[in-house]
This record gives sequence, structure tokens and C-alpha cells, in this order.
Amino acid sequence: MAKSNGKTYADADFGDLKQAAMDHLWMPFSQYNDLLSKGGPTIIVEGDGIRMTDSDGNTYIDAVGGLFLVNVGHGRTKIAEAVADQLGALHYANTFAYPAVPTIKLSKKLAELAPGDLNRVFLASGGSEAVDTALKIIRQYHVNNGEPRRTKFIARRGSYHGVSVGALSMNSAPTVHREIWDPMLINTKFVGETAEDVEEMIKFEGPETVAGFITEPISVPKGMKVPDDDYWPKVREICDRYGVLMVADEVITGFGRTGKMFAMEHWNVTADLMTFAKGVTSGYQPVGGVMVTNKVYDAFKGDGDKTFTHGYTYSGHPAGAAAALANLAIIEEENLVQNSAETGAYLKGQLETLKEHSMVSEVHGTGLLLSIELLEDKATGKPFPKGAPQLKRLVEEMENRGMLTRAEPYLYIAPPLTLTREEADEIVSIIDEALTVVEKEA
Repeated sequence: MAKSNGKTYADADFGDLKQAAMDHLWMPFSQYNDLLSKGGPTIIVEGDGIRMTDSDGNTYIDAVGGLFLVNVGHGRTKIAEAVADQLGALHYANTFAYPAVPTIKLSKKLAELAPGDLNRVFLASGGSEAVDTALKIIRQYHVNNGEPRRTKFIARRGSYHGVSVGALSMNSAPTVHREIWDPMLINTKFVGETAEDVEEMIKFEGPETVAGFITEPISVPKGMKVPDDDYWPKVREICDRYGVLMVADEVITGFGRTGKMFAMEHWNVTADLMTFAKGVTSGYQPVGGVMVTNKVYDAFKGDGDKTFTHGYTYSGHPAGAAAALANLAIIEEENLVQNSAETGAYLKGQLETLKEHSMVSEVHGTGLLLSIELLEDKATGKPFPKGAPQLKRLVEEMENRGMLTRAEPYLYIAPPLTLTREEADEIVSIIDEALTVVEKEA
């Protein structure tokens, strides 16, 4: 029998569990044959700070923060206790009619933290649900305002917005294989990297037919490349000019990840709608949602036909709200947004020293949302092809040295916001050693 963590899984047979996973568990974004070649999935049994431990007793730095969300780090008993206390008092209420105490407190707290007049919160269970909710809000907003012809959406090419049918309509990141699902349910037009691209598309389609524009403040699939300083102010002005609602998808970038509480604060721009999830609870409970400005919410006031008839069974779940409140308290009490900015800047500077490697091109991002752009040939700028063996080997060598992350084709570095400079140096050292091995094999 493999080792356990000595606590929760003392009696577990991890050999049997790996086989059970292969026989019954359909893992997201995973290929069965790949898992089979490894003898089954790596089973994580424990987490503490920036580290996780597997069922064989191996410890790893969680260099991608789970899925860009473990902002306060692993093993936070304060959050677990807040959830347990809430479950002991009230585990569920019909939030369509009877909001629980932590649900109300969370909406108030989020309104205090959000930029501008993003004062109204609609809660969901995760990022994809948040995006779907935002799209429905926008569609009905225009109907309520007497403009039912505004049915089209604009999204930035290559950005990621989730995997539900609505969110997938906005999604053109390569990892989701959008071509499988065409034709999509929502009429979406994709644009390039400039604000002018957005305006040209609005004018081409006809402003009276365009409902909203959505994109990530800083796009993960594009390697965390930060937009030019004038991009978001220009997009804000363009959307206002043509009556198009602007959505900032902060599912990944929110709650300190970029060195600000929300990424849009880097440009002092307030979106009409802001989606959030992930870092709101650091993954301790599944919570997401949409925040909207007073202007947007006011369009839903009035007779019953203006009501937003939308919701999920777990919208505003009491335990989820309790986890979020405890998580946000930690972020504030431990100054994790400031640490993200300062330690992130240090880490980025140390990563820049890796550009001497033949595979390393540029370092992108801000705060603790960073990436290393990897190229097959730096002289020509030739990228690695999809599934390149060098990238798979790089991930293997980093794992062998005690660090988990992704390289496809950017090497993602988004550890918990508790990161210290010593831990940052450890991350850089592991990447340096792994690159050296892979480059020698080439």
C-alpha cells in the first residue's frame, strides 16, 4: 500500500484508488491513454501554503495555483472552520427567495471591494456560469431598454471564457477545440488586439445589433501579455459611444492575482459587468458571479416582465459565501494584494535571467500572473508545435524536481499570493535546471 498523509487517508489503498479513477472517473481535459501510460493519475492528498503532497509522499510547489485560483494558499483552517460553522447552522436555503446571512454579507463586501459603481452581485457556482449569466443579463438589458435587435456579441480572439455552451460561444482559446461545437448558439464576432478592432467590428455589424463586448483584462491563453496602457480606456470610450455593454472577465485576474484587487484597476477603468470566480474563495468552495453597475441593474426594475428570471440551485449557497468571506478577510489581513505586486515583481525579474536559455523568449504578466514564452527557435521566432515533446519533457523535469505547472506553449507561473522571495528563488532554480536538461537532449 502506498503512503498516505497519515491523517484523513490513513486506511486508503492508493493502488486501488488509482485503478478506480481509471475505471470510473472522467477527468476534465484529460486523455485516458495519457493517464494509462503514467499508471494512473497523481493523487494529491494534502496541501500547505504553496505546496501539495501526493499519495506517494512526494511534495510539489503548486506553481499554477491549482487552476489560477489558490490565492491564499493551501491548508487554511480558518476557511474550513467558517464553512463548517455555517453548515452547522444552516446548510441551504432557497436563495431565490430567502438569502442567508453570509450571502448578504458577501454581496456587500464585494461591492465595497469592486471598482467604480459595480454595486450589484448575482452569485453563481463558477466561472462558466458567471459568463453565461453576464451574457443573459446583457441580452435582457437591451430588451428591457427597447432595443431587442442587439443580439450580437464581440470577443477578443484567443481569449478564454469557460466551457458551458454560452461561455464557449465567446471562447476561442485553442484548448477548447471550438470547431467541434460549431455552430454556436450565440452570434459572436471575434476581433484582434487593438481597440480599433473593436470599433471596426461594431461599425461593420451595425451598432444597433451589437449587445456586448467581453474579454479578459489580461489573457491567460495569450501568455499573460499585458495590454497597452491605452487599450482599456479606448475600449471603454468606444463601448459608451455605441451603447455596447463592456464585460471584464476577471474570473482568473481577480482578488489580487495581478497585484491589484481587480486587474481593471491597473487602468482605472470600470466595466459595465465584471465576472468573477476562482480567487473569491481560493477554491475552498465553488463560487462565482457577476457584478454590474447601477445603470445595468436599474434596467431590471419595474414590472414583472423586466425581472431577470435566471438562477442556479446553488446561487448564493451559504457555505460558499462563508468561505468567500473568510478568504477575503485573509487577503486583506495579510496584505496579499501588495505581496502579489511586490513578490511578483521580484519573481518576474528573476525569471528574466532565464532568457539565456535557448528555449526562453520573453517573460510576460504582472503580479503573480506570469508566463515564460517558449520558442522552438528564438532566432526566427518559431513556436513549438502543439504537443511538442520538448514541452512534455520540460513539465516532467519540473515535476521530478518538485514543481507542478503547465507549458503549452507558455510556461505558466501563478503560485499562491503568499509566495516569499525564497520560494520565488526556488521556482526559478527548478525551471532553470529543467530547461538545462531538456535543451541538452535536443
